[in-house]
Amino acid sequence: MNWIIIAIISHFLTAIVFIIDKFIVSKTAIRPVIYSFYVGILGGLTILLFPFGFELISLKQIIISFMAGILFIFATLYFYKTIKISEISRIIPIIGGAVAVFTLILTYLFLEERLSSNQFIAFFLLVFGGLIILWPKRNKKMFSFQKISFILLSALFFAGSYVLTKMVFTEQSFINGFIWIRLGSVLGACLLLILPRNRKIIFNISKEIKKKTIILPIFSKSLSAFAFFLLNYAIFLGNVALVNALQGVQYVFLLIMAFFLSAKFPQIIKEQINRGVIFKRILGIIFVCLGLIFLTL
Repeated sequence: MNWIIIAIISHFLTAIVFIIDKFIVSKTAIRPVIYSFYVGILGGLTILLFPFGFELISLKQIIISFMAGILFIFATLYFYKTIKISEISRIIPIIGGAVAVFTLILTYLFLEERLSSNQFIAFFLLVFGGLIILWPKRNKKMFSFQKISFILLSALFFAGSYVLTKMVFTEQSFINGFIWIRLGSVLGACLLLILPRNRKIIFNISKEIKKKTIILPIFSKSLSAFAFFLLNYAIFLGNVALVNALQGVQYVFLLIMAFFLSAKFPQIIKEQINRGVIFKRILGIIFVCLGLIFLTL
């Protein structure tokens, strides 16, 4: 069950990245399309892994790998658009829950993976617990058409990317599959340049921001790259639907960090604290813990 530990570490690091990314897209001139572009371009660094297991693969596998990488870049684009206009601690579990459900559906349709009764219970508890922890308060603006569109597109693209990733890993070694998928993300970044508006935004970045502003995004994307590597390895070893369902653990980490940081950065990270909220979140954490127990049975 090493993949469970690897997935939990990945989700912990991703929770840190989410907090940093919320600050970046909310308080700097770095727009979502810029962020997504460089996430893709940095995938080119996987050429450093060539000596450790790169091999040529069939045309079918190349197409699947590239599609996985492309979908991931467009998923990040709509994800960053969403967190820019939303409270991160409230929108992340909605996206994560949708990703988990879409992934379960797609794995049922396109992969041979089937959940056992214990795994299905674990899946439900992890997803439901995560949603309880950070489900947003009633807010008419929360479910605007724009936000719903961004959420669904982001979740569907992430799920599609993860399922295609698993399809690649069933045929390739981890290193070789990871390299080809990341090369696909480079192609996805290049596709963002098709629109003239995107080219203008991306290539004018140096005129809009100061050098010191770049340090935080570089740290964030370095940490994100390591978390993504671990996530892919967990998918390689385990069940892709359950790896995504483990995001319930991520919400626990996100909740704790957001709680402490909201006092210092109330304009960026907002957290409600009252008896009802505390009870709801303790209940959510219990569901997540029960999910982990069922997952290890």
